Amino acid sequence: MLRDKLLFGAFAGVFAGLVMDLPEYILWELNILNHPLSHYAASLFVEHSVLHSNKLGLVLALVVSVVYSAFLGIIFIYLLNLMNKRFVLAKGLLYGAFIWLFSYGILSSLPLVKLSVYSKTPLEILLFFLLHLLYGFCLGLFTRKFGSKLEIVDVQGN
Repeated sequence: MLRDKLLFGAFAGVFAGLVMDLPEYILWELNILNHPLSHYAASLFVEHSVLHSNKLGLVLALVVSVVYSAFLGIIFIYLLNLMNKRFVLAKGLLYGAFIWLFSYGILSSLPLVKLSVYSKTPLEILLFFLLHLLYGFCLGLFTRKFGSKLEIVDVQGN
């Protein structure tokens, strides 16, 4: 199954998303972050109060987060196929930084995202930047470790 680029990208994205979610949810439980990213994504569909008061709201948030992570992983793999296949970890970090700028900086500010009305603190913005770098690094790491069969990375794993 990991020989298919689309499925490989989806698995890489879900893996990276789960690794990113662990410290993110810890920071949210410690009240350092106001909302995890899954709440921003799920607020496309429901009011944020549903995410806190309803178990199905939490399930919805997790489903939306996994689907978005898979989608971003697929894009990463297809972008790698357009470039040379070296320095996958560095490219993952750059991709994570771009996702932070685009998803967190632009998309989450659109009125269609119901949580966009809440202000973001500088600490929260910086922490989400670091979490997105972690996501990108994990994408690169997964690709470096398992992507040689798909010729996504060169044989040395650079």
